[in-house]
Amino acid sequence: MKIILGVTGSIASYKAYDVARGLVKNGHQVKVILTQGALEFIKAETFRYLGVEEVFLPQSDFELKNLSKEQTVLHIELAKWADKLAIAPLSANTLGRLNLGLNNDLLVSTFLAWGNKPILLFPAMNTQMLKNERTQKHLTELSQQSHVGLINPASGLLACGDIGDGKFPEVESVIDLIETYNPILRKPKKVIITAGATAAPLDPVRYLTNPSVGKMGLSVAKAFLAKGYEVTVLAGHQCTSEIENLAGHPLFQIVKTPTTQLMKESALKFFPHSDLYISTGAIADIEFDVATEKMKKENLGNSLSFHQAADILKEILHISKPGQKVISFAAETRPEIDVFKEKMMRKPVDLMVGNRVSNGLIGSSEVTGFQKDQGEYYFITKENISQASFMTKKEVGEYLVKWFEELN
Repeated sequence: MKIILGVTGSIASYKAYDVARGLVKNGHQVKVILTQGALEFIKAETFRYLGVEEVFLPQSDFELKNLSKEQTVLHIELAKWADKLAIAPLSANTLGRLNLGLNNDLLVSTFLAWGNKPILLFPAMNTQMLKNERTQKHLTELSQQSHVGLINPASGLLACGDIGDGKFPEVESVIDLIETYNPILRKPKKVIITAGATAAPLDPVRYLTNPSVGKMGLSVAKAFLAKGYEVTVLAGHQCTSEIENLAGHPLFQIVKTPTTQLMKESALKFFPHSDLYISTGAIADIEFDVATEKMKKENLGNSLSFHQAADILKEILHISKPGQKVISFAAETRPEIDVFKEKMMRKPVDLMVGNRVSNGLIGSSEVTGFQKDQGEYYFITKENISQASFMTKKEVGEYLVKWFEELN
């Protein structure tokens, strides 16, 4: 993606260094436009060391060296070149100039020449400045434009020492939102994704779980969000904190479901109103008779009483209606055709994704499948089982989006 990163005179502007570096690291082409206020806090040269293609100053519009023989006006050329404009952070000063059309620098001129391509705004300022009625008026009017996405600032300790709204979000969150939020794209379909491991409590201290941390669920959620789907993630007891980076996304919600029972309740609540259910979660399939106090080791004996937990996927299939699609993940220590066929017969989903897993505690010390960004995956339907494909989890997410869109 070709991204223009606008940086303004908020004290949080130094975080734009890390935003730019993260976007470049993720394979995007990035050009930076600085306002005069930004130059009071940061240096243009630093961005060049971080791998961005070009850095422009407030009055770069009037420097012919910034144009080739085929180009005419810089702010027009930049608007034509980029896919997305992200202004992060956005100060109160630049916010007002954007809304009033006061194009006295390159950033506002580029904004006005942008057309209807996606723009993301990340306001960051003191709480009282943010709450000021003029600031709120500017935010409201800009957000009413269909191609403009407003990301609400976080709450916390501000640079001035106050505590309140107006804080610039975490850098990783800004990067994820730039990559996954396009205000122009909005599909009228809802996706439910289970992610991470659930836990089976034994007593108030101990529980049984597995090594899954929800990386696949996160990758799948990002892939669907980037295409404009409304996504709800049911996050298990162990689910990567990176999932919280998407909290500011207007099409995203996260529901904490640490146990299998809680995940089941949420799945049955949301699925009837959804179009696609994706079970990436590593759901605990046994439950203990939970003790209300910590069990003393001298009283544990040689066995623990347990029973089979609810089979969430089976219940989802039981209540599914025509038009709803279900994708399951089959994590196996022995990923063989017969194993996948047997699973598909018991729970005939629309698509099954199989892979090999190991916790690294028995036999080989290498963790396989869990906690990794890539692996070997099989794609299984009622009619066909693919050969194993080595893919990143990001690529698996994109594959599932493509598969779903080909059905609709």
